[in-house]
Amino acid sequence: MNKLINAFKENSRDIIKPTAVLLAICIIIPLALSLTNKITAKKISLLEEENSRKAMSNLIKADSFEPVSDMECYKAAKDGSVVGYIFKTSSKGYGGDVSVMTAVNPDGTVKSVAILDVSGETPGLGQNAAKESFYSQYAGKKSGISLLKNGADKDKNEVNAVTGATITSTAVNRAVNEALENFAKLPESENTAEVTDSE
Repeated sequence: MNKLINAFKENSRDIIKPTAVLLAICIIIPLALSLTNKITAKKISLLEEENSRKAMSNLIKADSFEPVSDMECYKAAKDGSVVGYIFKTSSKGYGGDVSVMTAVNPDGTVKSVAILDVSGETPGLGQNAAKESFYSQYAGKKSGISLLKNGADKDKNEVNAVTGATITSTAVNRAVNEALENFAKLPESENTAEVTDSE
């Protein structure tokens, strides 16, 4: 035991100095990150909201987007009339969550779809779900959309999967179907609004 104490005394500079430096780093870096987060959190939130509004405007031409119910849903209105609803949904893909924004007409059919995030999916395969040739197939579809590897019949509420990316395509399909299911859950007064001026 005495040998250990003596060794510590002899090498105390070599032990205490690195320990103090590591301790300081462990305290200063989290504090700096916390401060940076506090400073930038509001700006990041505003930027996300602005990007979300832009994406919604690309899906439905409207004057306003008002949050509806407790799900991530927005009622789109133009000239005082409801022109549709926008739902943000996500589903597990091949490499992570696939985020989708679905615009639903007041009659319960898909107006348009935007793929918000497929960055976790395989480049050249799953990330092709973000191409218009895939997601544009959803326009006009109603709840219960089926996904086929090929040979989908648009009149039978079917869409073709992205070649070589069935898992990612399935995730997008689940997210769009979830949006349509959420539309059906809206209060009666919300989802039966009359449209007088549609796009």
